[in-house]
Order: sequence, then structure tokens, then C-alpha cells
Amino acid sequence: MSSDFRIIAHRGASAHAPENTIAAFETAVALGAEEVELDVRLSADDRIVVFHDDRLDEKTAREGRVRHYDARVLQRTDLLPWFLERARSESRQSPQHALKIDPRTTCPPETSIPLLETVFERVGDRVHYHVEIKGWDDLLPLAVLRTIDAFGLRDRVTLTSFSRQPLLEIRKLDPDLPITFLLRDAADALGSSEFRPELEGRSLAEVHAYWIEEAERSGFQWVGIRAADLSREVVAFARSCGLEVRCWGIRTEVDLLRAVELGAVGATVDWPGRARAQVHGRPDVVERDPEAPGPASVAEAS
Repeated sequence: MSSDFRIIAHRGASAHAPENTIAAFETAVALGAEEVELDVRLSADDRIVVFHDDRLDEKTAREGRVRHYDARVLQRTDLLPWFLERARSESRQSPQHALKIDPRTTCPPETSIPLLETVFERVGDRVHYHVEIKGWDDLLPLAVLRTIDAFGLRDRVTLTSFSRQPLLEIRKLDPDLPITFLLRDAADALGSSEFRPELEGRSLAEVHAYWIEEAERSGFQWVGIRAADLSREVVAFARSCGLEVRCWGIRTEVDLLRAVELGAVGATVDWPGRARAQVHGRPDVVERDPEAPGPASVAEAS
């Protein structure tokens, strides 16, 4: 297995704690993760919050768009009930990963929507951050850069997005910060309004080739491709353009090992300890046996 393949904890250790929360990031670190991915968007009062979805409805008890709530309200919005219900449902269907939090001892601030600055304060320089810019707010790219600089983390951050426009804005503001352009999956790519009319009717491989060339012209360093869409050909083409490929959408160990074999340089995974053990042969960071009784503490490194 590759010794330098980059395991990136997807929204923190999101198989073990509510995604994009302090609990998820601290759990990722406890499991040995050296890189984490997180999603950022703006609140109603223009604070940067860490949350994936545009709306709160699915994962919290609140309704409506994140952008319509002040940060102080969002910071009191708990994801733990949603996470525990999802974990119970998934366990009934196909048990895979043990919880790393104990709902009896984990307090709501650890599992609520955090500010980006709170994540930087708590996790600091212990990891490399892959910060995905969500939404279309013109203020967000500059705000993110200012927050990165405020914490002295410029050498520990890669900016990512499925939308090219915020990444182009980042590139104007900073010519050197690493950027990953995330390419959409097969179902979404050809229907996106961001794909130009001349790409209609072309294959996904042709669309990806177009966007890889655009990433090269824009001065980006990486492209992110869904694991199911990865091929040796797309990796070779990206490298011919001076770009490396990392994967998203890893669901199983088979997906992960396939990404390594096809030449990707990294992947986002929900279970970073287990992934590191699989790829790098690090049994000291393997997650607990999912069949083991009882949830584990958020601080448990296993």
C-alpha cells in the first residue's frame, strides 16, 4: 500500500460523531488523523459556521436556511439527536463502525454547529484542513482567508469547492494557497448550470477532461473526483496537466483500496483510523470493533 496516500477525515470522524462538530474533529485527531475536511458557509450575521447543508431541516430540530440564522442561534443547534437516530438506523441495516462519543457525557456545545474560528481554536495546528466553501456568498472567500490568517494557519489549509467561482476568487486573493476543484458525480455533473452548453451530450469523461483543463488554467493544484468515477485514464490526464487527484464518495474499504491502486493521492473518509490502518498498516489507530458493546468516549484513541 502507498505510504504517502493522504487519509482525510470527512467532516471529521463523521462515522463516530456528528459531522462537522468539535466532537467529530477531536475524535478524528484521537484516531490519528493528520488531515480533516470541513464545510463552511455564512450565517445571517456574516459569521463563518461549519455546516454542510444549505438548510437545517434534515439534521437539526430547526427549519430553514443556515443563512437565515444568527451564529449565536446556530451555535446552540445540536446535531447529536439526528446523529444517534441515523446511527441506530444504519446499525440495524449494516453495522460497520462503533460510536466514539458517549451521549451521556458529551455536552451540546461539542455536538452543535461551531464557528470556523472555534474549530481553529480547539484543533489548532494538529491537522491540515481541507476547507470546502459552500454556497454562493461573495463575502465568504475573503472571510475564510482572513480567519485562516488570524490563526496563522496559511500553511495548514487547502481550499476546496464544487463551484469554480469562489476558488477563482481565492486564487485572485492568494496566488499560492493550495486549491482542490471538486468535480461532480456522474448524476449531477451533466445537469449542473455551471457546465457550459457546449458540454451537453458529452460523456462524463469528456466533461471531467474539460474541467481538469480549466483547473490547470486556473492555477489549481488538485481535482477531487467521486470514487466510483475514478479511472487510471483520468488520473493520468490530470497528472499530464500538472494536477493530482483525490477521491470523495468513499463508502467501503474496497472503494478506498481501489482509489489507492488507481493512483489517487488521497481520499476523504468517514472512518479515518480504520482507513489509515488499511492503507498504511497502522493497527494502533484501528477503530473499535463495531460489535463491541457500549459507546466509547470522545477522547478515546483506541
